[in-house]
Amino acid sequence: MTDLEINLDGNDEKSNNTSSSVEATDNNLIRQVIEFCGGPDLIQVFGGTGSGKTEFCVSLAESALNQENKDVLFIDTERNLSNNERLDGSDYVYIPDFNDLYAYISGKKSRLSDNPFGQNTTNSNTLKGGYDVVILDSLGFPALMAYDEYSIEDDADQFTVFQMIQFMSGQMKKYAQMNNALIVTTNQPKSELSDSTGEVPFGDKSQFAFKELWLTEKSSSSEIKTTCKINAHRSRQAGEGKELFRLEISDSGTRVEAKYNEEVDEEVDEWTA
Repeated sequence: MTDLEINLDGNDEKSNNTSSSVEATDNNLIRQVIEFCGGPDLIQVFGGTGSGKTEFCVSLAESALNQENKDVLFIDTERNLSNNERLDGSDYVYIPDFNDLYAYISGKKSRLSDNPFGQNTTNSNTLKGGYDVVILDSLGFPALMAYDEYSIEDDADQFTVFQMIQFMSGQMKKYAQMNNALIVTTNQPKSELSDSTGEVPFGDKSQFAFKELWLTEKSSSSEIKTTCKINAHRSRQAGEGKELFRLEISDSGTRVEAKYNEEVDEEVDEWTA
């Protein structure tokens, strides 16, 4: 894998710690997530702006790299990262355009341009096999931009966005199974432009490809510390709303605490992917 040598800026959910400082209850976040999921699979983390999605994913990648020596790919569509040093040792590709992202994940040869990616350390314009951990941050943002563009130009084309999301989700599910890989994607809730009713991830039926759906929320924020929760939304392992992980983000670093073994609900969501 190639060390990152890129300068990233962003305004949302910045990962601005200056060193590798992620902590978990057993000091191994990647192992906790995989064990909770029952093995490597496809999971989705969704929530509003600033609710800890990117920070959780970067912490997960950092744990995979430094504690398990896993091969990690970070697919970035938003440039929320402000400290790329935390991903040293991983592969990285920046794909802001939804159609380019679709081509990359789906293995399509046709793209909007010959060189669509701003940064790419993978030496490939399609998703290569062999990664242990793949993080896509995020699937929802470029999809929402394409959806909104279609709403201006031609409402009939909006359905295409959902079809593309569903196909990409299926491809990632297949990749996870074939490579024994953990794939984590972040997503946004449905926007008002897509008739949102409550906290539901954008993407329509694509959610059924994901073994776990987790919802992030900001609990508290001050100049000293920000606390976010990762809760079960639809899960085989925990009841809806159960707190799974808690993030505490401060100038000294990020602390991740596993909460899923605390006061487990008797009623378990039986939904299956």
